[in-house]
Amino acid sequence: MVGLSDRRASASRNPLTLLTRRRFLKRLSHLGKALFVFSQAPLALAQISEEKPSSSGPVAIDRASFFGLARVGSTLLACGERGLIARSTPESHWQVTRLPTPRNFTALAAHPSGFAVAVGHSGAIFVSEDAGEQWRAVPEAIRRTFNPNQDALLTVAIDAERRVIVGGAFGRMAQSTNLGKSWSAIKPLGDDFEWHIYQLCVDPIRRSWLMVGESGTLAESPDGLTWRELSSPYAGSFFGAVLTSRGTRIVFGMRGRIYRQANPTGAWQPIEAPTTMAWMSGRQLSDGRIMLVGDQGMTAISDNDGQHFRLEKRWDASLSDLMESSDGRLWIAGKAGLKSFESDAGASQRPATGTR
Repeated sequence: MVGLSDRRASASRNPLTLLTRRRFLKRLSHLGKALFVFSQAPLALAQISEEKPSSSGPVAIDRASFFGLARVGSTLLACGERGLIARSTPESHWQVTRLPTPRNFTALAAHPSGFAVAVGHSGAIFVSEDAGEQWRAVPEAIRRTFNPNQDALLTVAIDAERRVIVGGAFGRMAQSTNLGKSWSAIKPLGDDFEWHIYQLCVDPIRRSWLMVGESGTLAESPDGLTWRELSSPYAGSFFGAVLTSRGTRIVFGMRGRIYRQANPTGAWQPIEAPTTMAWMSGRQLSDGRIMLVGDQGMTAISDNDGQHFRLEKRWDASLSDLMESSDGRLWIAGKAGLKSFESDAGASQRPATGTR
């Protein structure tokens, strides 16, 4: 996941308190188109036509930044900088394609049917219905109906019925129920809600949606349309969440903060982790372990449903997402590309040659 700079880690959570300042920052971001950052990720500073890719030619998976991963059966997908989409199957190495946009993709989601959605800078949305073999762009005219200022989209989630919801900067949220052909805006927490939304999750156990974001934003919805704000244990930003098979929720973000909620009515418990590095993404692996990835190549692993985590450094570069492949390898995306590891051995690294 690629995040935006946190604007207010310790201020009041009253959304009216700094509304004037936030609107000023919003207008400023529309002029610069350069708020979007992830550690040292390159910024798109120029106004470039979305109909043309930024460059051409082959791209190696360890020579570009990738920010999001998704899986459809045995097919892995990755999205990255300047319109990059990578696809790998058991029969082929990673194939990297530049979609017709110069914008950085920030997040990716996929449905078992092969429906996939990638989102990114300037509100870019691309849709695939064949597990990432072919992609079509949602036209700018349609995107502007719910995102007139072309705010960056930072997260995307797809439910069992293939309804897709996207979220992003300044509280931007929208849904599509027809495979991305049309979209309608969602006001998650009222007209004055403008905090960045960093991750949306579908919770099949609690039959709800979860939203995490800037300045401790936590919210839940039974249908993705009507949201209620949850009491937050932290004033800093949450960049992601893991919903475990036992119904536990784990949220994480700035300064190495990790919080755990064991049941819907339980309090959020802080989980100690001896680091101040930001956690950017996390997933539950097939063996039940929970793994988080973050800045400077750090990972945190729990063997007991998030009650305790141990830290491991797996890479020198900052990490943005992870995904387990059908053959048991652990793929990690980050500033230095895509790499695979043995999922049961932190010290065992496989070379990033594109083989699987």
